[in-house]
Amino acid sequence: MRGDYVAPEIVDLEDGSGCLFRIHEDDIDEDGVKPLADLLTEQAQRWAPRPAGSPPGPVIPVRWERVPNPPDPLAIGVEDGPECITYTVDPSLLSQRAADYLSRLDTERSPYWQRVPKGYHDHGNMDAGE
Repeated sequence: MRGDYVAPEIVDLEDGSGCLFRIHEDDIDEDGVKPLADLLTEQAQRWAPRPAGSPPGPVIPVRWERVPNPPDPLAIGVEDGPECITYTVDPSLLSQRAADYLSRLDTERSPYWQRVPKGYHDHGNMDAGE
């Protein structure tokens, strides 16, 4: 996103199929765009919105950690555990401001999403549970 500064945001797609991450160019290095997009796309395959009318799930803390001097600065990782999700990124690729916003936004949204089995999105199934 270019132009006047806008805080990072997560926008739900109207068809309910997922969401879009918007990050201002001041918050992400050009070299980080593709690795971050690839990671978020891969991670999206593990999650889906909860079915309409279902109660919210537990809050799962999500952290975006900027880890200095990784072996590969373009490597962005994720540890998706049952109690917490931690993304790790080189500080040169993502600002602390964006990491803080994304941590807060992802955590706030977590009760409205559910983990889904591998292949869930391949079949258009929108009702699988955790």
